Amino acid sequence: MLVLLDVRDQFLLFPRTAGFLAQERDASDNAVMSTAVIAAIAGVLGIIIGRLWDARSESARWRRDQKVASYQRFAEEFQSVYESIRSVALAGPETDAFRRAVEEARRDRAWDCALTGVWLHGSPAVVAAANSLDKSITKLFYDAQERVFLVEDWSRERLHSQQAFRRFVDAVREELSLPPVEFNLFPHTPT
Repeated sequence: MLVLLDVRDQFLLFPRTAGFLAQERDASDNAVMSTAVIAAIAGVLGIIIGRLWDARSESARWRRDQKVASYQRFAEEFQSVYESIRSVALAGPETDAFRRAVEEARRDRAWDCALTGVWLHGSPAVVAAANSLDKSITKLFYDAQERVFLVEDWSRERLHSQQAFRRFVDAVREELSLPPVEFNLFPHTPT
């Protein structure tokens, strides 16, 4: 009858080879252990490097998102404040509608908050364009309060603000590495 023995049992049958097999097994165990330690170190190092990379790219992504959000909000508020100013410009100064429109335009702080967002997150070129647009829209507001505009006069009066808005959009698109686009903010007015 033939009995199969595993390697450990061979030490009993062949005592001379027991030392050799023990050394071979120790070397094999050391190699496996070394490989496991290297793999563990590589895994931990990979996690650390990956986390640092994620933190860096996450921070850059957050800053870009804040910029884009502040730019978009400012552009949206331009539309809103423009409509408020148009209401003032086309109303007669003796009317209640005129007084309400002026009060509402002065009370609304959304434009100033949006401009502050651009100041906080914007590049120097975009901030300069936003400041220029702010000056233009402020002048338009004061002009709208000083006299009653006919629709044709209003179309000409607002062109400076339209050009300032276009410069703002161009500065934002350049900063975000987007190609320039053609648009007409007031479609019934030639650019």
